[in-house]
Amino acid sequence: MTDQNVQIRLAGPEDKETVTRVMQEAGLETEAALAEGTTYWIATRGNQPVGAIGLEHGDGASLLRGAAVLPSARGSGLGRRLVMGAVQYAQGRGDRAIYMFSKGGDWSSFGFQQVPLAVVMGDLPDAPQIRAYRARSERPGGTTWMRPLDRAASKA
Repeated sequence: MTDQNVQIRLAGPEDKETVTRVMQEAGLETEAALAEGTTYWIATRGNQPVGAIGLEHGDGASLLRGAAVLPSARGSGLGRRLVMGAVQYAQGRGDRAIYMFSKGGDWSSFGFQQVPLAVVMGDLPDAPQIRAYRARSERPGGTTWMRPLDRAASKA
């Protein structure tokens, strides 16, 4: 069931506090949210934020960052709308792949497949999240995922 009262809009610099709050409430990291080289969206019901998602862009690939849906909006398909909107955006920019780190869940229903961490680290070395992990000498926990993108379809 899709909640038609939820609107998704592009986030600007003035939305950093809102994006950060939504992601923190969903238990996600917020370091480098809305940093240069990223694109974020906010989902709202009325004037209240209920979700957020971001992409960190590299050369021909993007890293999905923080698909967050607050409990009050879960079960309505909003998470899928956010993820698929980000995938379409990455396709539109001509990316060959979109990556993500996940500490849970099976992302294969979104077209993602598991890949070694080295693939993401090598393909997006300057993405803010990857730079942050390197600066802390840490590795992301969980599973690394990739969704190949059809460049021909994005040009149509």
